[in-house]
Amino acid sequence: MEPLYQAVSILTKVNTFQGKKMVESGLQSGDFSLPQSWASCILPPADLEILQQKVAGVQRELEDFKKEALRAIHCLEDAFCEMNGALAQQEGQAARMRLREEEDRGIVRSKVLTFLLPCKKQLREHCRRLECLLLGQSCEALGTPGKIQAH
Repeated sequence: MEPLYQAVSILTKVNTFQGKKMVESGLQSGDFSLPQSWASCILPPADLEILQQKVAGVQRELEDFKKEALRAIHCLEDAFCEMNGALAQQEGQAARMRLREEEDRGIVRSKVLTFLLPCKKQLREHCRRLECLLLGQSCEALGTPGKIQAH
């Protein structure tokens, strides 16, 4: 079989060159018949039939390959779409989680402030009373009650 392929490639090269000359001369003369020198290059009918069967087999394999490649491409597209959907869903969940975390932080801040503000007010009052005691002044003169609360 190997010599057949080599003969075909040589035949192709010869045919291309001779065919080019034939077309050029045929266009000028209007004669498109095969020259006598080509008769020796044409394969015997049995070899030609085998070659045609092989070409048909290669064409079938090529069509099968195309169908298989298209199926693989469709599977890849489906997987890609599925992955994009999952990614979008995860991004949405992450955004909701961040929002919840921010809301939770806000709630915690509010609770802390709610607790600390009265403590700050009490601490200021206590500091004023202590300052009054230290300076020996009357707390009523500063506008703060004179009662000291111990905690």
